[in-house]
Amino acid sequence: MMEKITYRREIHEPTDVKLVRLLQQTNKLTESYRKKLIALEDRVEGGYEGASLYKAIAKFFLPLSLTNLIINLSHSIVNAGVARTPDPEISLAAYALARGLVSLIESPMFMARQTVSSLVDDTESFRVVSRFLYAVSAITILILAVLAFSPAGYYVLANVMGASPKIAHNGQLALRILFLLPAFAVIRNVHHGVAIIARQTSIVPVATTIRLVVMSTLIFILARFTRLPGAVCGSLSFVGAFCVEAIIMSWRARPLLQDLPNKQVDGPMLTISQIISFFLPLVATSLVGTAFQPLINTGLARSTTPEVSLAAYAVGHGLASLALAPLGMLHQCTLVFTNGDDQKTYDTTKRFTTHFSLLASFVIASVSFSPLGPWILKNLMGVSSEVSRAALEVMKIMTVLPLLVGWREYMWGILMQRQTTGPIGTAKGINLIAMGAILVLLLATGPVDPAAAGAWAMVLGELANCLWLHFDYVGQESYYTEVSVK
Repeated sequence: MMEKITYRREIHEPTDVKLVRLLQQTNKLTESYRKKLIALEDRVEGGYEGASLYKAIAKFFLPLSLTNLIINLSHSIVNAGVARTPDPEISLAAYALARGLVSLIESPMFMARQTVSSLVDDTESFRVVSRFLYAVSAITILILAVLAFSPAGYYVLANVMGASPKIAHNGQLALRILFLLPAFAVIRNVHHGVAIIARQTSIVPVATTIRLVVMSTLIFILARFTRLPGAVCGSLSFVGAFCVEAIIMSWRARPLLQDLPNKQVDGPMLTISQIISFFLPLVATSLVGTAFQPLINTGLARSTTPEVSLAAYAVGHGLASLALAPLGMLHQCTLVFTNGDDQKTYDTTKRFTTHFSLLASFVIASVSFSPLGPWILKNLMGVSSEVSRAALEVMKIMTVLPLLVGWREYMWGILMQRQTTGPIGTAKGINLIAMGAILVLLLATGPVDPAAAGAWAMVLGELANCLWLHFDYVGQESYYTEVSVK
């Protein structure tokens, strides 16, 4: 009989640690488990040493960051293809409105990945969580189907969103394809979560790269060889490629479920109410985040130079987003690698987050503060000198944003690990309120260019978000420290 091992108290544990605890709790360790337990014990108790933990985080994170970058590129490719269809202005506007409406309604699916990676401990919890997410997906599909195949969709596009009759008509045609998107989004994101739990994130960018290739091929064929409306071409290529990505992720990640332990002996069963209490604040966060750009665009549209301001903010923010996009996965590092009372894991994860955030800031600064920026805007993007100057100012202001995003993501991961997502939703609401107030103030008083006002609103709103999270996080730290001492 093996000597009983005492493990550190942990709020959330990677799958391998949970397996050790499961085997230990049974007190019936057969000889077939003995070698596996010894190996896992060495890994859990010994942990990673300094540089090896840093390398493990980098190996885990880089595929996820690449995935977000590829996703950003895929949207640009679809837009470029739609711009080459007949009546491109109408097509681009209709596709953009339809995609925006779908993104708003399907936003709960954006948080499926975090829900799986935070709440799934074993095969039983995966079954409960995945069924819940599939049910939410079915509800969003039903809502989108009503908009796509009834007069309600045209009414929303024309009367609520202010589209012209022609744009609203083409937008509803796009909705009749895009309404299927939540089905493929939930399949992909659930299996992203499985890959994160298993720390097999290298399969994620492979599936996303294949999506990019399929999407590029489809939009090229549809735009060049068919007479379909441009919004329909964009929707078909987007949904078709998303379907392929979901199939590949399911195929590659499904075998990883075999590594999850069965339901823990004497462990509490995950309930729907627990899932909802974790999931709803994240959904609120996603919904509020979706409102950021429309809010800023609405403010800039009412500025003294709306055309230049809207164009400059869109160009500057779009370029900066290429560096910002990978940071959106940093919370997964904290969620997976920080480990109970082991301060080393927190310090190393914080150091990695800081380094990657500084790298993103350096990339934005290298473009906005050097001749490279004007060259890109003039020669690659073909924007006017007036728009170029304002867009560069937007990027200069946004240079600091990666540091705030990295700070936020680090705290997000810890809060998700502790399954206390309420502060995340509250902080996002404060972000939106602060951003709106700052934008109104700057546009009313006029101390800066309107496009720059949009950038300052984005940065200072994010700062308010981080400060709220920080004070809540510090309060939780003192509570968990007191509990640990007791």
